[in-house]
Amino acid sequence: MRRRTGSSALGLAACVAIAALLPGAALACEARHRTLELDPGQNVGGSTAGYAALDLRDREVVLTFDDGPNPETTPRILDMLSKACVPATFFVLGEPAETYPLLVQRALADGHAVGGHTRSHTDLAEAPFSEATRDITSGFLPVAAAGAESNLFRFPQLSGTPQLLDWLREHGMAAVSADIDPRDWEGQAPAVTLARLKRQIREKGRGIIILHDDQLATVQLLPDLLAFLRSEGYSVVRLVGAPAHRQLASGETR
Repeated sequence: MRRRTGSSALGLAACVAIAALLPGAALACEARHRTLELDPGQNVGGSTAGYAALDLRDREVVLTFDDGPNPETTPRILDMLSKACVPATFFVLGEPAETYPLLVQRALADGHAVGGHTRSHTDLAEAPFSEATRDITSGFLPVAAAGAESNLFRFPQLSGTPQLLDWLREHGMAAVSADIDPRDWEGQAPAVTLARLKRQIREKGRGIIILHDDQLATVQLLPDLLAFLRSEGYSVVRLVGAPAHRQLASGETR
């Protein structure tokens, strides 16, 4: 692991254009946060075999968002993160990334990291091995086309297999699980999910938080979550990855 310091189509294009005009702002935010870069095969988060704890200090968390980009909710989350100068890592699905590449580009321009999450959110632990690796690879192609060269990957439903972890390592990838999961996708009231999330953060004291940027409830709870982290003295760490392995970026699987 390396440590570094540091809508409509027109509407989406405007978001990217504005972000491109403010590269200094993104760099200034990056400089305020500790950055951890995962090496190939360095799987982190959770307590599943094959994963290790991320090297976080007390009261350090990583914000991660799955299942986007979504044109209704992702821009609002990006706006809030930018205003608060808080970094995040987005694990995007290939299908919406192909449809909304400008949102992926905006996340990158805002200084966030972007990783893969398959193309179609298949439960890879239940899929035949060849289909699973194909879904991983095809999910990365539109992500790379949008400008995100990353070795970060998250299994849908956090559900993988030792064989797939070996395959990811062989292709220079790092799998990211989660330590804190408030289940924001369940459709409960934002206040209920937020209360659960606060309790988990206090109990753990540190860890990788998994949220979903395609959920309206997540949009609604995020301002209060960011305020809670500030008031409780938590720091948000940037989690980034090395450039993706050449074989995976080219679509080659075996």
